[in-house]
Amino acid sequence: MNKIFFIAALLLSNLVLTHAYADTCFIFYKAKKDDPLRLHLGLMKMERHCSDVEIEALSQQRLVLHGWSLLKIVNRSVQIDEKKIESDLGEYFLKY
Repeated sequence: MNKIFFIAALLLSNLVLTHAYADTCFIFYKAKKDDPLRLHLGLMKMERHCSDVEIEALSQQRLVLHGWSLLKIVNRSVQIDEKKIESDLGEYFLKY
């Protein structure tokens, strides 16, 4: 019986922790500008579920405001290694 309560508590804590982070999504994307052609790989943070169907449209809207066109969403993730990714992406780390 104690084993069942332990497993239930473990599952419940996992559910609570997952829910706490479920509303934040990190989006890796590729974008471009024309005349002259410029490309970049960047990372955005959105307060939405990663499965939200509107993420692509919202990403495009953010980029268009700065003259960029979204080429592709490369990946969506609820957790990232911020220090490593920041050094890899440079100025496009959470810029938009």
